[in-house]
Parts: sequence; C-alpha cells; structure tokens
Amino acid sequence: MKWLFWALCLLLCYALATQLAGYRQQTFDQALQLNQTLLRRQLDYTALLLQQLTPMDAAAPQALNAELPAFVVAAGFQHKIDTGSRDAFEVQQSYRRRALFLIREYRDQSSDTWTESSAWFPAPARSHYIPLANLFPDRPGGRLEYLQGLDLAADRFFAAAIKAAISSGEIQASKPFTYRDGAPGLAFVRAAYTGGVLPDTTAERLSQVSGVAVVFVDLRQLLPLPDNSPLQLSISAAPDMPQLASVPAAGVPFSALQTLRQTLLVPEPVLPYVLQLSLPAAGWLPWLLFGGALLGSGMLSRRLFRPSAPAPEPALPPVAAPQPLAALEHIALQAMDEAVLLLSVRNQVLYANARAMALTGDAALQGKLLDGVDFGICYPRNQRRVHVLPRLIEKKVRAMLPPGSILIDAHGQECEIEGEFIPLNDAANVAVRYLLSFRHVGKLRQDMVAALKASEMQLKKHQDELARVARINTLGEMSSGVAHEINQPLSAIMSYNEACLAMMDDANPDPVLLRISLVSSVRQANRAGQIIRRLRELASRKQPEVAPLNINDALRSALDLTKNELAAREVIVTTDLAEGLPQVMADSIQLEQVIINLIKNAVDAMTEKNRSDEPMRIFAYSERRGRHIRLGIRDNGTGIPENILPHVFDPFYSSKSEGMGLGLTISQTIIESIGGRLAARNLETGGAEFSLTVPVLKNSHPDAKEEQQ
Repeated sequence: MKWLFWALCLLLCYALATQLAGYRQQTFDQALQLNQTLLRRQLDYTALLLQQLTPMDAAAPQALNAELPAFVVAAGFQHKIDTGSRDAFEVQQSYRRRALFLIREYRDQSSDTWTESSAWFPAPARSHYIPLANLFPDRPGGRLEYLQGLDLAADRFFAAAIKAAISSGEIQASKPFTYRDGAPGLAFVRAAYTGGVLPDTTAERLSQVSGVAVVFVDLRQLLPLPDNSPLQLSISAAPDMPQLASVPAAGVPFSALQTLRQTLLVPEPVLPYVLQLSLPAAGWLPWLLFGGALLGSGMLSRRLFRPSAPAPEPALPPVAAPQPLAALEHIALQAMDEAVLLLSVRNQVLYANARAMALTGDAALQGKLLDGVDFGICYPRNQRRVHVLPRLIEKKVRAMLPPGSILIDAHGQECEIEGEFIPLNDAANVAVRYLLSFRHVGKLRQDMVAALKASEMQLKKHQDELARVARINTLGEMSSGVAHEINQPLSAIMSYNEACLAMMDDANPDPVLLRISLVSSVRQANRAGQIIRRLRELASRKQPEVAPLNINDALRSALDLTKNELAAREVIVTTDLAEGLPQVMADSIQLEQVIINLIKNAVDAMTEKNRSDEPMRIFAYSERRGRHIRLGIRDNGTGIPENILPHVFDPFYSSKSEGMGLGLTISQTIIESIGGRLAARNLETGGAEFSLTVPVLKNSHPDAKEEQQ
C-alpha cells in the first residue's frame, strides 16, 4: 500500500507540472501572436508613411507636422541632385541651416569609426547625388545629425537598397547598421519619379527618378516590452540566426523548467533582421511545487502507515496550480501603441488596454457586453452607417476594418480609424476569442495634408518670384530693343511738336494742320505709355491673374516686344495663326514671358550656327487639337544635341556658358500650372521646335457645345 500512495503522489506531481506547462505555453503563444500582429502593423505604418512622403511630382513635402511613433527615428524626402546643381544646393542648405553643409561620404570602409565626423570627406564628382538633407524631426544633436549630407546613392549601407528601390519601384530595406547609442537600425526607402508615374523600363526609371523617401527605424522600439515583462526580445542580422521553432509543451511534463522561444515571421527582403521572442524558465516555482508535493505525499504516507496512529489523517484538499504568468497577456497588450480589445465568443469585453479606453471614452469598458457599451464602430454605406463589429463576429474570419471606418466614442465624438479583426482559434480551428486592434488616423492624415499644402503654397510663391526675376533678366537682355521701341514714339512726338511750333510762327497758321499734328502727337504718347505699361507689368511683383485670353494675342504681343531685337539680328519671322480659336485660361504676362523665352532661345540657337548665306528664320504657328490649343516656335538652327534633349527642362542645366539654366524650367512650371504641357523636339529638316499645349476654356467657342456632345 505504501508504494501505491507514492505512485499517486508522483502522478499528482506529473499532472500539476503538465497543467502548468500547458498554461504557460498557451499564454506564450497568445503573447507571440499579439507581438506578431504588432510587428506587422508597425511595418504597415512604415509603408504608409513612405507613401505619404513620396510626392506626386518633383516638389516634395519638406516636413511632417505629426508626432511619429517611438520606433521611427526620423523620416523625410531626399531629392536627387545633378552634378551641375551641387554648388547651388549646398549653398541653399548652408543658408537654411546657418552652418556649412557639404555633400559627403565615408571612405574608411574597414574601421568602425564611421559615426565620427572626422572620418567624413566631401563626395567626389559624380553624375548625381542623393544627399541626406531633409529629416523630421530635425533636432540639433539628434541621432542622425552626423549623417547630414551623406550621399545615400553611394554609401555602403544604403546604395544597394536605393538602387533596388529605383529599379523596382517597390519599398526596399537598407543593410543593418548601428546608431551612435548602439541601437540596431535600418532604413526603408521608396523612390519617386518625375510626373508621379512609374516608368516602364529600368533605364527610364533610373533617368526619371526625382528622389527617395527614407524612414529610419529603431528596431528595439518595434516591439517595446516593459521593464517588468518576463518576455525577452533578441535581435540579430538575418544570416546570423536560423529560423528556430518553438519549444513544444505537449508531452513534456516539466517544460516549465525550459526556455520557450519563437522567431517572428517576417519576409527577409522587408526586414533583414531576425526577431526572436523568448520566455525564460519559470525559475524556482516548479521545483517548489514538485518538492512540496513529494514532501506532502511522504508525510501523508508516514501518517497512514504508522502503527500507533488510531486513524489516518484526512486528506488535504487538492492544491490549485499557481498562475505565475497571469499578467503576461496584459503586459503584451499594454505595450502596443494601438487600441486593443479582447472579446469572448459571447461578445463580452475580456480586456481593454489604456489606449482603447481613451479612444472609446469608457474607462469601465472591461467586462461589458458589446450590446451595453457606449461606443460604436461603423462605416458609411449608401448614405447610412453600418455597424462593423457584429458583421465581423458573425463571419469569424480575419479582416481589416473597411476604409473610412468611424469610431463614435461615449461622448458622441467621431474620429476616423483603421484596424484589424483577428479570431484567435484553438487546436481544432474554432474561435475561442476575438482580438480587435485599431488606431486613430484622421489627425495624422490631416497634419500631413496641411503640411503638404503649406509646402505647395511656399513653393508657388518661390516660383512666382523666380519667374519675375527671369522676366527682369529677359528685359535686361532686350534693353537695346526696348530702348529703340520707346525712342520711336518719342521721336515722332518731338517731330510733331516742332512742326506745331513752326506753324505757330506763321502769320496765319492752318488750324487743321495744327490739329492733325497735335492728335498724332497724343497718339504717339499713348503708344509710348502702352510700351512702358507693358514693361512695368512684366517686371511687377503682382500675383498672377488667370483670366480668359486669346493665345494668338499673346503671341502677337510677344513678337511685338521682340521685333526690334529680331530685326537687329536679321531674323525673318513668319506666322500661321489659326483663326477663331477658343480662349484659354492663363495669366497674360506669364504666357507672354514663356513665348518670349522660346523666341530668344530660338534666336540664340541660330546665332551659334556657322552660317554663310542662309538667313535665320523663325516660324510661329497656332492650331487647335481637340480640347487643346497648340502654339509652336520653330527655327532653322543646329537643333538640340541628343544627349541634352532629355534634360532641357531640368533646373540649372544649360548648354550656354553664361546661362543659368532656369528659363525653360520656369516656362515649364508656368504652363503646367494652367494644366498644359511644354515639349521640345528636333525637326527632320534641321532646327528645333518648342511647343506648348494648353486646354481650351469650356463654352468659349460656338463649336464647344457641339464638340462636348
């Protein structure tokens, strides 16, 4: 009988140890699933941030007015800088920072001193650079301050990712690196292209890339664990750690004495690290349970089989298995930045973290049934709102919240959210709990949209000022022709007045001749006033006034302003202007500025050509093409070299030794601001053609209604 009781005690110990190990494994699996979800959400947020940082054209937002999560060290859009624009870019950045700024690189590839500023040198001449210059937050003494000016396109940590991002158009991750404080990190990059459209071929993508959006990440903050959490997170580079399977609890009675570990599943191209979550052995608690059970069974056996004992002692009540990891699920959920609700199959809120209580406005949310909560999640559909949670619980499948989902809190306040519904299934694939995670995204998007609009307004202001400076520069180049244009009516006024004075000396002056002379003098004065008024308008700082106008009138005005310069250079001008063209919406001064710039470029191109007896000719035409009007300027010069043709509209790119390379860039910006397009091509007969195409104003032509039908 004594051995029978010993066997029962051993079976009791086995059962208690197995129960503890099973509970421990189940809790670890739940924490693992929650952290896996958190990791995926953090990476999704990074992808969203990269998408919002990537501009639709060459003008990119310079800052973000939104609070970034803890795992994002900094983010920003980095422009591609050609070698001809390097000096101007460095001067601009130095002026903005009030400190010297240089495009740099790290040359000592063999040492670990790359975090020291003394190891950096100015980058050598290259065809282009992608310098790290725009970061948010941009704090003095920040973790990335020593990287300012780094040419990302040629760096050993970032060059491969940037090249792959430009070639593929997808998000790429850099090589793993370490911050100055020793934290493991990496950068996610995404390329942006001119026009906001992904080119078809790799060669076109490499030539049309305008820059890259970069997000620097601190891997320790991807899965933040509280200091008192029993969980441990280990991080290593992907090649250094194999994928490890979890330690199973089933069939191992004393697995509570073992360390549980599991590698989080993340595709290697997305995250070149291995993140492993582990739970150390339970410590002394299983040993204490085992020793107490043996001691109790021994004492019970001794009392039962002692001869002098009149009766055995009554059996002790069964001891319940302790729950040392009851708070593990709470710790994992509280570590998430998102609102988290854990629901039972009976639609009861089993758990709600602090973020969920704050967003829903219900501090006593835990323990309530969904039918009795004071908040709701719905989305608009057919001008009515449909509640989301009952439908998701009914389907029992994993799903994202519908786009545009609205959270209505206990106080009736509404905010836009995004999130995910996840059924937690048991071994039989039956849902035993539901996990709902969501976050407020409305404020982030509003802040980013406001920052983008402010950046666009500032850029438009700079473009208008730059266009005014270009007009003044054009007037300076046309000074001799302008002086001759004003001198003609002034000379005529002087001649008419001298004739009047001479007639006044006669004994009987002819009043008819006097009147004719005075009227002619007034007419010439008005002509001089119109010339001066047009020159003042070209050089004025007033805001652009977009109004309906006839594009032929703008062309005639531009030819009238340049006719003296064209005549001085013996340029023959012919026109073929379509009659009855509908009006277009544009600023007359800016449109004349574009046409004058195209005419001057044509004259300069023909002047460079070695001519004998061939005269210089300019052919200007206008025509209607469907819903657009096209105006073109052709010359019989040398044409545009094939290697320069793709870059004629690039800023600071000029084939002239004295040119700034801004005229065509400003002209393209003006035409694109009214929905048009400026293009250049070489003619088969020789020479080049610049053409601008702008949309017609609706209902401005008798045939417009018929055309729309």
